Amino acid sequence: MAYTYGALTAFSGIRTDLSESLLRADQTPDACNMDTRSGDLKSAGGFSRAASGVLSAQTPLTRLYLYTTERGTRYLATSQDALFFYHSAQRVWREIYRFTDTLDPKRMDFLPIRIGSDNRLLITHGGGQAVLYNAVTNEVTPFGSAAKLSDVPVSFAQLYFGRLFASGNMLEPCRLYWSKAPGGTRTIDDWRTDAASENVSGGFVDIGIGDDPITGLVALSNQLLIITRNGMYRLLGDRPSNFRVTAIDAAFSMPTHTGCVRYADRVYFLTDSGLYFYDGQTVRRPQGGTAVQALLERADLSGMMSAACDDMLYFAYRSDEQAEALDRMIEYDLLRDCCMLRSGFSLIDLQSRGGRLFALTGDGKAVCFDGSADYDGDPIEAWWQMPIMDFGHKEADKILLSLTACGEGAVRIRAESNGGVYETQAAFGDTPLSVTEIPLRGVGRVFRLRFETVNGRPMRLGAKAALLFDLQRRPV
Repeated sequence: MAYTYGALTAFSGIRTDLSESLLRADQTPDACNMDTRSGDLKSAGGFSRAASGVLSAQTPLTRLYLYTTERGTRYLATSQDALFFYHSAQRVWREIYRFTDTLDPKRMDFLPIRIGSDNRLLITHGGGQAVLYNAVTNEVTPFGSAAKLSDVPVSFAQLYFGRLFASGNMLEPCRLYWSKAPGGTRTIDDWRTDAASENVSGGFVDIGIGDDPITGLVALSNQLLIITRNGMYRLLGDRPSNFRVTAIDAAFSMPTHTGCVRYADRVYFLTDSGLYFYDGQTVRRPQGGTAVQALLERADLSGMMSAACDDMLYFAYRSDEQAEALDRMIEYDLLRDCCMLRSGFSLIDLQSRGGRLFALTGDGKAVCFDGSADYDGDPIEAWWQMPIMDFGHKEADKILLSLTACGEGAVRIRAESNGGVYETQAAFGDTPLSVTEIPLRGVGRVFRLRFETVNGRPMRLGAKAALLFDLQRRPV
């Protein structure tokens, strides 16, 4: 008989790609709505209302965009056939433009551009001519013209070396358009050739074949990434005379356009095979790229939305095909190469602005993830489960005695060992320096602990918790 301490030195993210017995003590096979970025285990912060107005249930919103200008930030949103802006003084969404077609949220782009000396927001939607939003007058006007060859319906748009590139024309699904180089009288809403030089002219090129349409564009610092249904290409060069398009030769599952997010001149995307990134040359996996693959087995990723905020990537998706909205979200910590799962909400869109993450909820609210104690009034149920552990002594029985840690709030602990389950609940002191010893029970060669919030209230369990057990050597 010997009393032995096992240290929980830190808490980390989810790993579902390894056998549970191979995980480190700080990793977890099952967790949700927990934040481990500091090494402590604490319930993740929620969101609160950023724009309080809500449209009627008969007019659901489908996309959200925060347009920042010198006059401040405008909240814009679309329904199936209209564009709205949020009137902050009156706290209502007001319709400012009605489209002639039904909008597909997956075939839309919002892109701040400059035409001459005017700043505008370009909104492409694939089903008709793109439009421009003027934040000064709060008006919407058509983009381009037939005379300038720029009135074609496109779905995706990016700025690359000063030119506007666009694609997603349903009549020419493999065609990539580019504008004239801006300067002098030339503007990016002019896609015609120019007698002055090929290098300032607009133009187009067809990429791939007819049954492999372009499904997205992402501009990097030195190339334009072109995503198709079955592959990826990159356009190199800074002018038409040296443009060249090459295929990216790599094996990976294809992403959706809205599931791609740019960070530090890389493009990250989540697929049913896990997380990938394009590094400017080829597609690769981060070290923890398969960590959440098991969570995606039944997921519906077709309408995924993504965003980058500080050093975190967010991918919201449907847990299955029956889910009415995006009810799961993977958080990927770029600095620690680890993932965490979020749930308990219903989202439609994600948007990052000013170092904060915003979302459009299923009931039409624009919210900000501001670290609130709940999801705009709904409690946050959170848990983190330790993997099966033997602390290096699988040959010996262990009698669980206590867990000693500092923390905040209340925590529910579930101890499992040898088929037995013991549950207890403990509250920490009023100061961060308070240390609480929580009695435990259970006997077995291996065991695991599960930490849960109590009634959705915030909690924190400090790193370097000490687990005391009685180690009993079995007779040979």
